[in-house]
Amino acid sequence: MHPFYGPSSRLLEGSRGAGLVSMGAYLAFWAVALVVAKRELDARFPKLASRAPDADAALAVLRERFARGEIDEASFRNMARILGEDRGDPA
Repeated sequence: MHPFYGPSSRLLEGSRGAGLVSMGAYLAFWAVALVVAKRELDARFPKLASRAPDADAALAVLRERFARGEIDEASFRNMARILGEDRGDPA
């Protein structure tokens, strides 16, 4: 059996609390490992955008129509505001 699995008073025995140092290193290792794992998972699987995909597609079509000159600026802003209200965001 590992010597540090005994009672907690044994953690302080030995060369100036080597048990506490060992336990601290163990906890620090896992803290760093969990942070690195979370960052990797977030990088590989980014969170979905907070906007609804339909609203984003509608805004893209609206921008294209405005760029082609099919609608004027006032209509564009009005429609974009309405789409923003549909997603719950004030535009």
